[in-house]
This record gives sequence, C-alpha cells and structure tokens, in this order.
Amino acid sequence: MITAKGREEVHRLIASDLVNTWEEVDDRLKNTVRMLLSQRPDLIRLYFDPRAWQQIVQLERKESAAVILAALRTTVVLEADVPEVADWHQARFYMGTRNPRFMAMAEEWCRNHPQACDPPLRRADLKPLPIALPEPPA
Repeated sequence: MITAKGREEVHRLIASDLVNTWEEVDDRLKNTVRMLLSQRPDLIRLYFDPRAWQQIVQLERKESAAVILAALRTTVVLEADVPEVADWHQARFYMGTRNPRFMAMAEEWCRNHPQACDPPLRRADLKPLPIALPEPPA
C-alpha cells in the first residue's frame, strides 16, 4: 500500500531530531497529513501505490485521512523495527495503526500496566476503517 517514497519519507521523519517520542511522531503525522491533504494532495498521493490511492480518494475526507494515518502509522512502526510497547503513548500509537498484531501488543501492555494505561485502550472502542489495510510482513 505504501510506496518506497512513502517509506523513505517516514524513515526521514523518525530519523530526524524533530521527533523524540511516539506522541511527537503522531502529532507530526497528523499535522503533515492535514497540510498535504488540504494543500498538496499530489504529494501525499506519491506515498501510496496507485490502486490504494484510487480507493482512498473515493472516500469522504475524514475517512480518507483515517486510512492514510493508519497506513503511515503502520509504516512508522515497521521502520522502527516494531519495538515492544513501553508506555501509554506508544500503545495509543500502535492502536492507531489499526493493525491487529500491533493493537494486540498495545492491549497486552495495557493489561500488564493497568495503572499506566489510563484511559484504557481497547480495539472495540475504535471505529472500523472503510478500507481494509494489508497485513504488513511479520
């Protein structure tokens, strides 16, 4: 779903000095997607393979942003070599990928750290994405 260009941009983001926490990565992704969708959709289109982009542009704006963010979050986790969940912000980020494997990691961390997981993170609380994202390699 994500092209080499998209992976390159995500790698550049997480390798930069601009972000040091999962919360900062999430904020940066949200702001970047918001800016690109409103001002330069031609650029964000390059992050996705053509078939996936065709599906994304058929959606309402809010739904397309949710799919784009979930796909980019998944790419961030993969580019970071899928680290174990270490705090609530990282667990929340993993839930935002909508990837079953990463969400399970977040839920497990919350079960093992109930005092630190406030508010609780549960898959059932998330609205389903309108497009099923492909499962990344294990």
